[in-house]
Amino acid sequence: MALPYPKITSFDPMTSYRARTLDELNSHCDVLNISKSKLSDSLQYYLQKYRRLLDIPRLCRALAVPGKLAEQFLEADNLKQCTDGLGLLTHFTNRIADFLQRQFYFENNNSKNNNRLIASNLKSNQKEAIYTDINELDVYSKMYYDIETVKSDPLISDEYPYGNPFDHIIDIMNHGAIIVRFKYVSSNKSLFPEEKVVSYHIMNITGKDVLGVHVQGDQKFSMYKQWGHGDERLVPIYPEYENSVIRWGKEEAAETVLKDNKTDNDCRYQEFLY
Repeated sequence: MALPYPKITSFDPMTSYRARTLDELNSHCDVLNISKSKLSDSLQYYLQKYRRLLDIPRLCRALAVPGKLAEQFLEADNLKQCTDGLGLLTHFTNRIADFLQRQFYFENNNSKNNNRLIASNLKSNQKEAIYTDINELDVYSKMYYDIETVKSDPLISDEYPYGNPFDHIIDIMNHGAIIVRFKYVSSNKSLFPEEKVVSYHIMNITGKDVLGVHVQGDQKFSMYKQWGHGDERLVPIYPEYENSVIRWGKEEAAETVLKDNKTDNDCRYQEFLY
């Protein structure tokens, strides 16, 4: 007999969220790109159908729609009291939170591994960002669960023509992603950033645990940062990513590129004069 909610039944945070080397992470790029492409494609349905209801017509906003539809359907039919998967879901999310807090960022200061990013050494805003990211994994898991619960019901099944979009997010999480978000990415100082799925994975580089970044469509991990730091502090891993920019908003990404271009042009102008 098939287990209910198979993606959360089989998910093992100890395996998925162990620190990996750059080579190990790069070996996951093909499967990550497949899952990210499927996620983007499936959300186009909601972006087009509910464009007028979204504050901003972008995939990032459309991401919440399929989960919200399922939640509203459950509430309207009072189905939450009839399902027994909530205990499984709670266990799943608690295991993720407990493992991440215990193993990586909330260890005792006397830990022998001084390369861990100990939470007590982080600023309060960084700690808040960490808790926000862990909570976001809970939200994604809950949306996956709600959609799995209702997607076969003929009264709402038409809303899931491409299946459960969060099925792909759980797959990305299963390959080590602690953060999965739609962000605008500018490559090679392009003034036309594209909205792509960006994931952040625990990576061990030069003896330290950081968050390695994979951008949808890339064949290798491009940059890294400390957990809790903003994307303006990303460090390129390879020379070809030195001019890459990742930001929440399209205008923000373009403005960053313009600012960088202006600085470069000013430098070249001064060098030419002197």
